[in-house]
Amino acid sequence: MKKFSRTDLYNKLLTSTLKDLSEKYHVSYHKFSAFCHQNNIPIPGSKYRMYLKMNKDTTGLVEPLPAAESDIIYFNTESNKKLDIKNELKDLNDSQKIKQIEKVLNEFKYLSKPSLSSKVRIFKKSVKEWKEKYPNGDHKYEWYKWYSDEKKPKFMENISSKELPRLYRILDAICLVFDQLGEEVKDDFTVIIGGKDEVYFDIVELKNQVDHKITKKEQKELDEYERNLKIGHSWVSKPRIRKYDHPYSGKLKVEFNDYPYHAYVKDADNGRLEDKIPEIIINFYKAYIRVRDERLKREYEEQKKKEEKEQKNLKAKHINDEKARVKQLIIEAHDYQMAMQIRKYATAISDKKYKDWSLQKADWLDPTVGSNDEILGLRDYSKDLKKYLDDLLKIEDKYDW
Repeated sequence: MKKFSRTDLYNKLLTSTLKDLSEKYHVSYHKFSAFCHQNNIPIPGSKYRMYLKMNKDTTGLVEPLPAAESDIIYFNTESNKKLDIKNELKDLNDSQKIKQIEKVLNEFKYLSKPSLSSKVRIFKKSVKEWKEKYPNGDHKYEWYKWYSDEKKPKFMENISSKELPRLYRILDAICLVFDQLGEEVKDDFTVIIGGKDEVYFDIVELKNQVDHKITKKEQKELDEYERNLKIGHSWVSKPRIRKYDHPYSGKLKVEFNDYPYHAYVKDADNGRLEDKIPEIIINFYKAYIRVRDERLKREYEEQKKKEEKEQKNLKAKHINDEKARVKQLIIEAHDYQMAMQIRKYATAISDKKYKDWSLQKADWLDPTVGSNDEILGLRDYSKDLKKYLDDLLKIEDKYDW
C-alpha cells in the first residue's frame, strides 16, 4: 500500500512527467495514470510540457486541483495479496515451524529508519573502506585479485553506490526476520536454516539498455578513420564502438541461483523489495527445502554405499575366517595323522625312555588330546608344523657391545 498526498502529487506532476513519477515509485504507468484520474488529479498535457521546456507562459494549460474530502490517498499494489505461507511451505513438513514463520511474517513491518544491526554496520564499514582504498574504481585490484587473499565486499560487484543504502536496509530486514525465526546469518550473509543447510543468495541491480552516445574520443577516432580512407589508406580498420550502454536502473533483485533452487524477487510494478520481505523469506525457505532434500538424498546414497561396503567387508571376513578354519582343520588332521604314526612307531621302540618321550610328543601333536608340553607349551594349530617348529628354533642373537 503506497500513500500519497493529492496536493504533493499534483505539484510533482507540474514539474515531472507521469512516466518519470511511475518509474520513481515503481508502479505501472497505465495503472498510475488511472489512479490519478480516479482521484481527480489533473495530468498536464504535451503542450504544457513543451511550453515549460521553452520557458513560455503555461497559464491556462493545466487545470487547478479540485477539492476532495481527504488529501491522503492510497495506491493498492498486487503485493498486498495475502501470501499463502502454509501452502507455499507445505514441503517443509514441520507444522510448528510453519506457524512460527506465519506469525513472524504477518507481524513484520519494514521500517526505513531504524539503526542497522551490528552485522550490517560492519559490512557497511567494509564497503566504505574499500571505496576509500579504490576511489577510482577497481582496476588496480583486478590485476592482482587472483594472487591476493583480499576480497571485495559481497554484493558490490553489481550494485551502484546510489542504491547501497537500500541494500543495507534490505539486508538488515532479512537478518532481523531470521533472528526472530531462530536461524543463523553468517558474516558473509549466507543463511543457515535448520542448523545445517546453507542457503546462498545475491542482490543485484538491474541495468537498462540504451543507445550508446558517441564520446569525443570515439568521434575523434571515427574522424581519423574517415580521413585515412579519403587519402587512400585502405589498410586502416574502423574503430569498434559499442551500440548500447547499460546503465544501472535503480531496480534491485534478490536472486537464488545456486543448485538446486533458482528463483528471484525484484522491484516491479507491484512493489519494491522493501515491500516484499515476506516473499523473499518464503523463497529462502523454499530454497532450504530443496537443499535439505538434496542433502538427505545424498546422505541416503552415502549410507547405502556404506552399508553395502560393510556387508561386502563382512562377507569377505566370513570367507577369510572360514578359509582360516579350513587351513587349521588340515593342519590338525595332518598333526593327528602324524601323532597316530608316532604312536604306531613307538610300539617298535625298545628304549623305554625314548618311547615315553615319543608318546608325549604324540599327545602334544594330537589335536584331540592337545596336551601342554612342559618345554614346547601348547601346540598352535594355526601354523603348519614345519613352520611352527622352525619358528621355535629361531633364537635371537645377543651381542655385548
